[in-house]
Amino acid sequence: MINNTITLAKRQLERHAKLGTASKLSVFEVASLMDTINQMHDMKQPSTKSIFFGFSLN
Repeated sequence: MINNTITLAKRQLERHAKLGTASKLSVFEVASLMDTINQMHDMKQPSTKSIFFGFSLN
C-alpha cells in the first residue's frame, strides 16, 4: 500500500511537470504530494533510532 501511494504521487508530480503552466494542480496540492512521498518513504524504511536503550554495570 505504501509503494502504491508513493507511485501514484510520483506519477502525478511527473504529469504536473510535463504539463507545466497547463497543469491544474495548485502549489498546495504539489506540496502535499511531495510531503506524501517524503513521509511514506520514511515509513517504508525501518527505523534504527530508539528511545529505549540498555545500560548495565555488570
